[in-house]
Amino acid sequence: MAPMVDRRSFLQTLGGAAAATSLAAQPARRYDLLIRNGEIRDPSRGYKQRADVAVNDGRIAAIEAAIPVESGIEVIDAKGLLVCPGLVDLHTHCYHSATGLGVEADPIAARSGVTTWVDAGSFGYDQTPGFRRFIVQPAQTRIFGYVYLYPSSRNPDIDPVKYARGNVRATGQAVLDNRDILLGIKMQVGANMNGRYSYDLLKVARELCDEFRIPMMAHISFAPPETPQVLELMKAGDIVTHAYNGHTLGLVDREGKLRPGVQQARARGVVFDVGHGLGSFNFPAARRLLDAGFPPDTISTDIYNLNINGPVYDMPTTMSKFLHLGMSFDDVLARSTWNPGKVVNRVEGMGTLTPGAPADIALLEIEDGEFRLVDSQKNAVTAKRRVVSRLAFCRGKRIRATL
Repeated sequence: MAPMVDRRSFLQTLGGAAAATSLAAQPARRYDLLIRNGEIRDPSRGYKQRADVAVNDGRIAAIEAAIPVESGIEVIDAKGLLVCPGLVDLHTHCYHSATGLGVEADPIAARSGVTTWVDAGSFGYDQTPGFRRFIVQPAQTRIFGYVYLYPSSRNPDIDPVKYARGNVRATGQAVLDNRDILLGIKMQVGANMNGRYSYDLLKVARELCDEFRIPMMAHISFAPPETPQVLELMKAGDIVTHAYNGHTLGLVDREGKLRPGVQQARARGVVFDVGHGLGSFNFPAARRLLDAGFPPDTISTDIYNLNINGPVYDMPTTMSKFLHLGMSFDDVLARSTWNPGKVVNRVEGMGTLTPGAPADIALLEIEDGEFRLVDSQKNAVTAKRRVVSRLAFCRGKRIRATL
């Protein structure tokens, strides 16, 4: 006679076996990209830990201590590398082929880790359609821009103030109509740029930005006007670029004291950006500012075709200069990712590495050795460390120098 079987136990056993069979039948979760064995650095939350990063559909899907290697369709071994948010360069000139200074973003991004580029005024309001169609849309990277306030030709027959006033409405409306890619307007303040018109143009820019409720990025170089005059017209969300220059329209005097209005401007929300460029980054001035307790809010290159082969080269080189000046890597990284990402403010999670954030990722390394770094006035230093980029991804896809 067959032994009696408890029906409840039998059904529980059967159910457990069925569940196990069901689980076994389910394929392991697959990710488009898996980056393993790297040290994650996310300055937005002070996260520093060895972990794996999984990517699906252009976003961070998971960050875990160990994700099975077989779950990744593309697997990158990042051992010895820093897995960071993609770099955000707030001041570039990447309107290539149609302007005299522009460089093409993608080939530089592939070797530099810059996944977001902001063109700082290479084009006027009437060139915005071309910027969208020929620069933004085909790019592997993310590209945004500031519209230039007045003609770049500096034709002596054109009164730039009259021109700017005559195009206030068209310029402001171009920004409003293209808010997905345009951040505001760019203008230049400095006797070497617009002579006696410089301060008047800044006033026009202020009126325009107030009317259309958009921010401005202001280049500073040589006085007049004076630093306090410029800063008193800057409001929260505006950007002062070339802030670490050694020129007369600067933030610090020769004795290392901050000029009047500098601290007050930062306190009310004005952003101070590096904007290295061909003439606008100076080691002694930067040292005085750091000694005065005034580090940059954002680190950017002002890269264009006259400085790409020196002294700028790329974003990691510019970051390395601040590393040499004594800033920690985490502070430098925050000013190259999270801080400028907040300024761009068009993509949620830009400049971070958290589940759900965009999969814009730079694999960086800090090399030890002796490295010659040069500022815009040809002052040279020998750095003991430098930042280099090994690989970059934008929207979860590897950025390639050529498609």
